[in-house]
Amino acid sequence: MNCIQEGLIPTKFFEKTKQRLSPANGENLSVNFKISDIHICNDDICIKQTFILVKDLVIGIILGQPFLEIIEPFKVRNEGMTTKIFQRKILFAFNKKHVTKQINLLKILSMFKEYSINLIKTKKTIYIL
Repeated sequence: MNCIQEGLIPTKFFEKTKQRLSPANGENLSVNFKISDIHICNDDICIKQTFILVKDLVIGIILGQPFLEIIEPFKVRNEGMTTKIFQRKILFAFNKKHVTKQINLLKILSMFKEYSINLIKTKKTIYIL
């Protein structure tokens, strides 16, 4: 999920939600609100996303799978994620303070995704022949 730390956005933009969110340890996070109309803008290109507000979020904002699905295919580099939108190369820079482990994980996931896609294409080719 895309997440924002509760308290960063004025309450007038909130909507009630019954969504639940759990980190890897399985404990439920405190989620009561969402914001359905946030635009993530970069280089005059804006992507509309929904975010849930999380009470005890350590990092202010987390761009999750819904965002990543919109910008794929993307490449992970040390400075951030790059993608092409409307034939323009866009860089979504990382927050250097929280980055080292996340970069390595994203690189691994990106390589695994490419490997899986190539494996599927290879299998499709075998069946077509």
